[in-house]
Amino acid sequence: MTLNLIDWFAIGVYFVTLLAIGLYFAKGQNSLDEYFLGKRRFGALVMSISVLGTATSAISFLGVPGFVVAQDWSIIASSLVGAPAALLVASLFVPVFYALRLTSVYEYLERRFDRRVAVLNSALFLLMRGTLAGVAIFAPSLALSVVTGWDLTLCIVLSATLTIVYTTVGGMSAVVWTELLQVVVLFGGALFIVGYFGVVLDGGPIEWYERASAANKFNVLDFRFSATEITFWSSALGGLVYNVAFYGVDQVLVQRYLASSSAQAARRSLALNALYAIPVILVLFLMGTLLYLFIQEHSGRFPGHLETDQYLPYFIVNFLPRGLPGLMIAAIYAAAMSTLSSVLNSLTTITITDFIRPGVTRPISDAAQMRLARWITVAWGVFAIGTALLAGHLDSKVTLAAVKGASLFMGGMLGVYLLGLYSSRLGAGGAYRACLLGVVATFIMGFWTPLNVFWLATAGMLLTIGWGWAESIIRPLSPEEQTRAGMFTLRGFRGCAADRT
Repeated sequence: MTLNLIDWFAIGVYFVTLLAIGLYFAKGQNSLDEYFLGKRRFGALVMSISVLGTATSAISFLGVPGFVVAQDWSIIASSLVGAPAALLVASLFVPVFYALRLTSVYEYLERRFDRRVAVLNSALFLLMRGTLAGVAIFAPSLALSVVTGWDLTLCIVLSATLTIVYTTVGGMSAVVWTELLQVVVLFGGALFIVGYFGVVLDGGPIEWYERASAANKFNVLDFRFSATEITFWSSALGGLVYNVAFYGVDQVLVQRYLASSSAQAARRSLALNALYAIPVILVLFLMGTLLYLFIQEHSGRFPGHLETDQYLPYFIVNFLPRGLPGLMIAAIYAAAMSTLSSVLNSLTTITITDFIRPGVTRPISDAAQMRLARWITVAWGVFAIGTALLAGHLDSKVTLAAVKGASLFMGGMLGVYLLGLYSSRLGAGGAYRACLLGVVATFIMGFWTPLNVFWLATAGMLLTIGWGWAESIIRPLSPEEQTRAGMFTLRGFRGCAADRT
């Protein structure tokens, strides 16, 4: 389909607005604290929306409705448990991380254990997010390219380049404020599509529910316990562990609440995000259900070769009234660019904070640090483009599976944080070995066993904690070392925060 002038105007206005926001916040960017954390001045409301925008990718916007069309609601529990996971992180992680005035979440591991453990987790983060940054922009670009006929390379380069520009010049402030716009565009578009279905579908809500039920779309309460199939338990329990890791130890999310104006604002931002998450998730699953009913009514007008993430963009460009496809395409790119901008900012933060800064032996001016940060952001952006272009040689299903592969890293990383927060007996060597074992074992299970992807993070976490617990018994720290380590456990933190250095 060829977009008309109104569609292109809508897309152009959206892109220009994003660029203008980035250029606006480029003024006054004169320190890394401003560039990475926006001088920690964001309130709970603004930051909660930023967290929502970061957590909701274009893969969610396209993939959830597509999954419902092709299958059912079986994975909804993995999304809904994000709300209690955010509340757990707000209660257990935020007070510790914020009070330590961290820039990188992995600095905590250096203080609790040693630099080896921190560098290992920083490297795992760069490997995970650096690779998946390109996938985040490739998946929606591929879907749009297939259904519109646009050149895939052009889709990738255009959206990624614009994101690189406003993220590079505007830093964290530009990322946060563009995310606010992107959330409005994204979920405004989702609500519009749901309303549009309400007008064009035959029958009414009761009939829609009956038709969807007859097709087994509301398959949620499958209480079988299976290691290989998606059931309620794998979705809910595995999803809970993954989401705790996502909100608690992934720099992309943690950097959001570290930029809050206070620990209270950080906790409130996660609580508000938990409140938003449930209706947002329900809207995406509802949109997928109504899209399924629409496809059934117009089955002859949908090609049989569409992948799951291509149903929604095909509907958008072929069935919406003139002018609206442009807005909806902007909504899809809003999700992709929101995720990419957050990832680029965090990749730069970790690169400088955890790898470059510790090796610097002489003072560097703020201006030189800012130039370095911007060039590193550009470098990570170019790397993301390259990864996205290379992903074009893979099947789209394989690429989406690679995104879920974040859980291959998350379990081991979460496990070592829990060991640090809850045990004062474990030393740095044991923590290093436990984390490495957890990640390696999870990769083995992920690629050479039929274990369901929702169990991977849980398996990695349990293996890491089990190994660390065994080492704490076999090779416990001395009483003096335990006293110091205890200052960085949750119990010690609550009891003697004033003594912490």
